[in-house]
Order: sequence, then structure tokens, then C-alpha cells
Amino acid sequence: MDTYKEALLKHKLVSVWGIGYLGYTEVIRLQSRGFRANVFDCTGARFKEKILKNEYPDKEQIHSWSERGNVQKIDPTRIIISDDIHSMFNSNTHVMSFPVCDRAGRSRLKPLVNHFVKHKDKLAGSLIIFQSVGTPGMIGRDFIDRLEEVSDCGFVAAFRNDWTIEEFLSGDKGIVLAANNEESLEKAKLFYDMVGIRFKTLSSIKEAELYENARNSFQYITTVYINQMALAYHDTDVRTISEYIIDDVDLRDAHLSIGAGGYKMPLSVQNMIDGSRRPDFLTLVREARDTNLSMILTYADLVKKERCASVTLLGISVKGNQKNIEISPSIILAEYLHKLGVRVYIDDPFFDEMALNEMLPFCEKTEIVKDGLNSEALFIMADHDKYKYMTQTDIDKLGISNAKIVIDNTTLFKECRFSPSTIYHAIGDGRLELL
Repeated sequence: MDTYKEALLKHKLVSVWGIGYLGYTEVIRLQSRGFRANVFDCTGARFKEKILKNEYPDKEQIHSWSERGNVQKIDPTRIIISDDIHSMFNSNTHVMSFPVCDRAGRSRLKPLVNHFVKHKDKLAGSLIIFQSVGTPGMIGRDFIDRLEEVSDCGFVAAFRNDWTIEEFLSGDKGIVLAANNEESLEKAKLFYDMVGIRFKTLSSIKEAELYENARNSFQYITTVYINQMALAYHDTDVRTISEYIIDDVDLRDAHLSIGAGGYKMPLSVQNMIDGSRRPDFLTLVREARDTNLSMILTYADLVKKERCASVTLLGISVKGNQKNIEISPSIILAEYLHKLGVRVYIDDPFFDEMALNEMLPFCEKTEIVKDGLNSEALFIMADHDKYKYMTQTDIDKLGISNAKIVIDNTTLFKECRFSPSTIYHAIGDGRLELL
């Protein structure tokens, strides 16, 4: 333990593998605590060239990483950008800051562990920290088991659960630490005390993998569950009930909506299935995934049933002020409405006409503030500031108050006034029977 601390403080150098969101923000944290970083770009994103030109992160990354479009710059004079992977082993602390699986589900750890095995002589007493989770048991199977045979380094799970720079800098969430043995856990506690991150502990890395996936899966299932309640109890004010449930169970991110979206939660559902020896027991997970899709389609069917020939969607990002369309309910809704023969208009501040045409070629780009409402029905899908600050005057002027149907996924317009012939429905408000 003392040997690890002395070696870490001797040069205050940490090797950060990956320079996407996880790696970039890890470097910010390290620099704020007086550490330098060895950085290796695992993706081939020309990081070295861009950072020296002050072009990293680019605009796309900034909007993906930040809710406010404001990402702190790192100090390039206090990082060592490694073109040669061998130089990454000049540190006794390695932070694996990249997704352990690619989008096809293939492990990124298997090829990387070969480099660690080759440098096993430099790893004695070192600490290897994993910040991204895959299927429970994956880190042990694809990395630790192989390296433990040839080296006495320690392994730690310190999975990040922040997904914006604002969450990361606030430090409100903390992390869960788990290690392959007690000595490694004590080293990890020392390291995270030094970098100023709160933590709690679990007894094994596989337990931490299961915890992280189960926590995200539970969050995913809860979102689907309360939306299903809104459909099943359409004459009841499920919105009030659900607010109490969320407060009592402390599920701050679960909310009534047309459907659950985002990258992390659905991925963890599949990780739970893949990592179980008896996946047939995970019936609720499977049913929740199917139910989520059916609920999105249900709202499209309801609009079609009311004989609306055209629909406008305000926002296709999963979160209002963050550019994120991973498993977006809006995209699923747009595609299905098109299949039903409904004309679809889309207003989203993050996507211009060209980007929308590439993604949804059958949809038409609209600027509701400039063009007004061009359709019979309106879905308010995201709570972006562009929609949040609309006044009653705006709603009247743009023709929204005279729409045939307004379905509010955000409750932004819940207190607004509409014409007597308009059907206004905020998800879970007990008024679904009007449709």
C-alpha cells in the first residue's frame, strides 16, 4: 500500500486509456487535483492533432457531452499524448476510460489485454481501473483472468454513472468501488480520496458489474412501468401517483413519457440477459422492452384513429437540451406514423434539414417559431429551452392552441389554454380516454 502511494506521488502521473467523454473528463479531474496524464487515443480520432489546434472537443462532442454546450478545456501542457502504446506503462495507475464493448457487442478488452501481458514486468503493484461496464463477468473473463496469471497488479471497478459534464463536475452521484482483493480496494480508496470523488464499496468486480447493470435495468423498467400504468389506468391521474413513487423509491430519472429512450438503460437490459445463466427468469425485462415499443406505437395509432393526416414532433433528442438520439422514442414514433400514412414534420434545434433528411428522409423539417404549426396534431417530445420559454401568446400566434390534438410528453404546455375543440393530453394526466 505504502509502495503504491509513494510511486503514485513520485511523478503524479496516471495513464488514461481513451479520450472520449470518459477519458476527457477524467483528465479534467486529474488536472484539477495536480496530476498529469498519459493519454492514449484508442479510437484513432486524431486527438493529438486536434488538441494542439484547440479543436477538441468539437461542436458535436460538446453538444453530446454537455446539457449547456459548455465543456471545460484541458491543459495540453500537462498531458503526455502517447503515439507509442509502450510509453503508457510508465505509470502505476491505469484508468480504462472507454466503452468495454463496441456497438456490435464485441469486447474491446480482449485485444487490449495482450499489450498489458507484454508489459507485465512494469505492472507489479500497479492498479488498473475500469470505468465502463459490460455484461456481468465480462471484465474478469476478458481481461483480469488473463493478466492475473502473469502479474500481481490490482483490478478495480469504478463505473462512472455521469453522462454530462455538469453531472461529472458536480460530483453529486459518487461511484461504487469494487476490487479483486482487499489490497487493491484500499489502493483504490486512496486514489479516489486523492482525486476528490465520493465512493461506496462492493465486495467483487462482478458484483459491481451486476449492480451497475441491475441499477440501470431497474431504472429502465420503472420508466416503462409507470408509462404502462398510464395506459392501463387511463381514467386515473397517474401523474400524481407516479411522482410519489419516484420520490419514495428515489428514482429521479424515471418519468412519465411516451416511451423510454437513451443509450445506457436499454444496453444494461441486454447485459442482464446475456450475463445470466437462467435468462428465462428475466421475463419482466423482456416484457418491459416489448411494452416500451408497443406504447410508442399506441400513441401513433391513437392519432391515426382520430383521422389526423399530419403530425409535428417538437424534438427528437431523448433529453431536451442535450443532443442524444440513442433509441429515441421520437424517431420510432416518426417512422411508425409514416408507415401509417401520416405526414410528419420535425422541429429540433440540434438537427438541420440535411441531417434530418439523412436520418429520416420521409420527414419534413419545420421551424415552428417561424412557420407556425403546419399539421393537425402536435407532439411535444423534448423540454428544450426553445419550447420551454413559449408563452401563451406564442402558442396562440403559432396556431398551436387550435391544433386538433396536442400530446405533451413534457408537461411544458400543461397550464396553457387551447381551443374547445383541441384534445390536449399530457402523458399520464388521466385524460387518455379523450383519444
